[in-house]
Amino acid sequence: MERHKRRGIRKRRAEKRKQKIRKLFFAAVLVPFILLAVFVIIFFQKRQNEKLLRLEDAKKQETLKQEQLENGKQEVEELYQSYLAEREEAVPAAVEEMQSFSDWFFETYPEKAKKEVLELASDGKLTKESVYHAAGESMHVAYDRYKGYLNDAETAKQYGIYERDGKKEEQAEVTIAGDLCFAEDGFVLDHYDEVNDLAQCISPKLLEITNASDIFYVNHEYAISDRGASLAGKYYTFRAHPKRMELLKEMGTDLVALSNNHVYDYGEDAFQDTMKLLKQADIPYVGGGSNLEEAKKPVYFIVNGIKIGFVGASNAEKIRYTPQAGEDSSGILLAYDTTAYNQVISDAAKQCDYLIAYIHWGTEDTNDFNDVQQQMGREFLNSGADIVVGGHPHVLQGMEYVDGKPIVYSLGDFWFNGETKYTGLLKLQIDIDGLREMSFVPALQTGYTTQYLDAEEEQMELFGFLENLSPNVEIDQTGVIREK
Repeated sequence: MERHKRRGIRKRRAEKRKQKIRKLFFAAVLVPFILLAVFVIIFFQKRQNEKLLRLEDAKKQETLKQEQLENGKQEVEELYQSYLAEREEAVPAAVEEMQSFSDWFFETYPEKAKKEVLELASDGKLTKESVYHAAGESMHVAYDRYKGYLNDAETAKQYGIYERDGKKEEQAEVTIAGDLCFAEDGFVLDHYDEVNDLAQCISPKLLEITNASDIFYVNHEYAISDRGASLAGKYYTFRAHPKRMELLKEMGTDLVALSNNHVYDYGEDAFQDTMKLLKQADIPYVGGGSNLEEAKKPVYFIVNGIKIGFVGASNAEKIRYTPQAGEDSSGILLAYDTTAYNQVISDAAKQCDYLIAYIHWGTEDTNDFNDVQQQMGREFLNSGADIVVGGHPHVLQGMEYVDGKPIVYSLGDFWFNGETKYTGLLKLQIDIDGLREMSFVPALQTGYTTQYLDAEEEQMELFGFLENLSPNVEIDQTGVIREK
């Protein structure tokens, strides 16, 4: 009995040990699984929370980005409306069929430009100048592009706009020559026909400069035609054969002024031929036209996103042989009464970054400019011109600065006849802020040729000659012109 009892006790103890062992075994096996399961749940919950946070953060970033874009668009639109006000152009109240300027701007320009504009807008530093540095085009150019004026070269040409690739970033180089006369008998073309080489008539150095410039501009003081008769009673009349157009191209000519007293020397037919041949050669002109509207029309060149304007008029003849263009009649733009030309200047200045106003004026064969020229030059600057450049006296006249803007009274003859006289090329380096540098390339017209002056002594003599003619100008040994 006692033995049976002890056996039962041992059996129960053995069973308890087995249960304990089973419990320990299950605990040892299940706990890691439970812990793993808990870890997995926590891990995925954390991942889910992180994902939700990222989504929330991305949503916030997108909201901030959208707010920045909308604020940027508002700033750009306000800048555009301010620009329109400067142009004195009405801001459209609501033009549903046309995309807003700001929407167009952010769709048109590259991401880098948009990012910079948004940063500028966010910092309150958005200006017309900063838009240029970000987008690579001034507000004037952006406006033209927005309006569709620059869709293609032919469309641009209808608006008097020509695009050029610039040689240097963020600036444009304009080179201006004085009076050019291609007359078939007794002048420079006789010499050209003898040598049949333009480089023997105009120094290769000068031709290199005119061809390398972004824009080369010259006064076209002759008719080019094989028609017409010289004007009755006029002592000097100049006409070139149409084949001479090739010389203009060889010089690298981009633009000419017709506002002078010899372009109409052979009458209506020859004048019409002159304009037709220039158009065929893709050389635009200012200051003349088949009617007054065309004679007043500016020409604009876009170089490196900078829009440069040109206008021209004449105040040269004591006896008026050259007619003023009329509503339905050809001729040039006259400025004996400066009212019309001042208005042309004012209108053109509102549509470009820099405006060059040409005027044919002054007294022939005198190096001294007169009071009338000074008065008119100041008028043209006040009307909006950034520089006034003159011709007609056939010799160099002085220069002066008025409120920081230059008047170049006469560039003289560039290649005109056999007389020996100083001449040269005026070079303008223009950036978005205006005239960066003005310089003079020294030359001498002599023996029916125009020669570059390469000797330092000769250069300094010419620069000194110009300084003595100029009230507030100094010219350094490299030809750079500054106000003193």
